[in-house]
Amino acid sequence: MKVLAKISLLLVIVLVSLSAYLRLSHSGIGCADWPACYGRIGDKQIISQPLSTENAYRHIVAEASQPLAWATPLHRLVASVLGLLVLFLVMLAFRQKNNRSISLLLLFITVYLALLGLKSGGLHSPGVVMGNLAGGFGMLGLLGWMVFRQGTRAINSEIEGARVPLPRYLLWGAIILLVCQITMGGLTSANFAATSCLTLPDCHGSWVPGREIWKAMDLSADHEVTSTGQVIGGQERAAIHKAHRVGAVATLISVLLVGLMAWRCGSRLRLAGVFVVVAVTLEFAIGIASVWSGLPIGLAVAHNWLAGLVLLGMLRILVLNLSSNGS
Repeated sequence: MKVLAKISLLLVIVLVSLSAYLRLSHSGIGCADWPACYGRIGDKQIISQPLSTENAYRHIVAEASQPLAWATPLHRLVASVLGLLVLFLVMLAFRQKNNRSISLLLLFITVYLALLGLKSGGLHSPGVVMGNLAGGFGMLGLLGWMVFRQGTRAINSEIEGARVPLPRYLLWGAIILLVCQITMGGLTSANFAATSCLTLPDCHGSWVPGREIWKAMDLSADHEVTSTGQVIGGQERAAIHKAHRVGAVATLISVLLVGLMAWRCGSRLRLAGVFVVVAVTLEFAIGIASVWSGLPIGLAVAHNWLAGLVLLGMLRILVLNLSSNGS
């Protein structure tokens, strides 16, 4: 089961990266007319327009979608293989009477994402975007937990001489803050707010999000689009972007603190601590570089991918810390 879980975890990491690439490419990042084409998510059926404009827009979409020729089938292939592996994990879990709850939850998320994929042809619905993101990172966390929890005896013997474990309130607080920050990043993407703040460290003279942020958190309403497929948005975009920036600073401080304390504990906790310190520093630096460089798609995908690695690193520290406590 351990080998199967590790392979599944690697596939989820690939799948999360591919999903980010597909989502960002469909939103216009990386297209020939970037940034003018950002947020062009297609026309709704109820919108009528002259034939010439429609043909012109379809031509733009076709050009922008050329890089997806390899990503879309690869995404489907990885998702299909992962689905089969999760099914095998469930059967092994019940056969070995181990990790049954986690395996069933993984199967539920897999079926949920498959059904959600039937509605993921466009980015009109923030709920669909957030559902895909939550499902992907949920599978990442569950598989990471399953892999890290296996071999607990070996871990215990390796960290017997380690110092006093990390305070649980600090570790759990940092993980919760990280999950909230990942959610804020998803909301920023779902609202096409990545380029709403082009100055650093402030956002065009403002630092704190206003009450418009509640509109950005509304996942029930689809985006409105113009006759050419451009998403219509307002002040909620800048608000969610500012909230993501504030959360980034808080997450950076808390994760760095956990990583440095883990490094002082020695043994595998030290390695895990170094990993999260490096990963979260790169994540923060890429976020800054994305604003300065105009959000190239490579940095945007790397930002999403590193968030998953930071989450895995924090889960690794959590498992090692619980093991040193004898939990």
